[in-house]
Amino acid sequence: MIQTIHIKGLKCFDDVNVGFRKLNILAGANSIGKSTILQAILALVQSGKDGGKPFCGEYINIGKASELRNKYIGSDVIEIGVNEEYSLTIPDDIFWRKTGEFPAAELNVRYVSADRVGVRETYGQNIRGGDEIGIRCEYAYDYLAKHDMDPWQNNLMVYDETSKLTFGGQVNYWLEKILGYTVYAEEIERTTLIRVSYGKGDIGNGISPVNVGTGVSYIAEVIISALSCKKGDVLIIENPEIHLHPSAQTEFVLFLTHLAKCGIQIIVETHSDHIFNGVRTSVHKDYIDKEDVSIYFFQKKENGCSEPVLIELNDEGKVLNQKEGLFDQIKKDLDVILGW
Repeated sequence: MIQTIHIKGLKCFDDVNVGFRKLNILAGANSIGKSTILQAILALVQSGKDGGKPFCGEYINIGKASELRNKYIGSDVIEIGVNEEYSLTIPDDIFWRKTGEFPAAELNVRYVSADRVGVRETYGQNIRGGDEIGIRCEYAYDYLAKHDMDPWQNNLMVYDETSKLTFGGQVNYWLEKILGYTVYAEEIERTTLIRVSYGKGDIGNGISPVNVGTGVSYIAEVIISALSCKKGDVLIIENPEIHLHPSAQTEFVLFLTHLAKCGIQIIVETHSDHIFNGVRTSVHKDYIDKEDVSIYFFQKKENGCSEPVLIELNDEGKVLNQKEGLFDQIKKDLDVILGW
């Protein structure tokens, strides 16, 4: 689990520390630092691999260190650290120095990019073998085809004991709860392709992905990736709200709170007030304790750098330190419409 991350001199940050809990939400305007937090975590993960380069690898490829230094304060070095156990000092594009050992046993990170593969008539198999799903969820349906009938032995609690206790059964429980569909994946013989179809109670099975809403494929991939995690893993999701109706976003937050209570650390970057309010509702309904939730709102400081502000909630889910720009656009628009 990530307790804290320290960032100095990277992109929009001068010197910040961010603490993490079980369920973490990163919010704020565009180009304000949310993705930079994720990139810092992923840079640490990449550097911990044999021969890994912090900013160039399977998780992120964001350029040279010289291009990533904070221009507002004229940084000549980038520093990133996690849990006060492991840190990177990156003075230039060639050299970097590690302090401590990367806690690989504690930080098994699953990253779901906003750039997911989405709707396809067929999907590729992971011909390299293993259980990799990919940051774009490109092998999510291959994973489902392989593990569909596996007994549910993932060290995670079952939300509904009446649901089917297989991997595929849990995927379909949540997909049906969120959007009303079920999903099926199978290998196409003598190919390296996976055929995917959907089912809906009042229509039947065998529905092609191209004939259901785009959001169904997008969220099915996220659910598969999330349920492949084990207790103690870190799951990072960028913009889970893509193509999702507001009510489905609220149901998806229930899924996230369930995972967090099962011991998977969740970090979500979002622009959705429905995700934000869904977390508040979960606190209000005691689905998750407020002490297990951190919501960070990113804003600009006078020196041009960004700072993360921890948003405080009470036991009812009410925001105690509302900030300008924190999901307040609906209120502003209604004030104009109603003439207030």
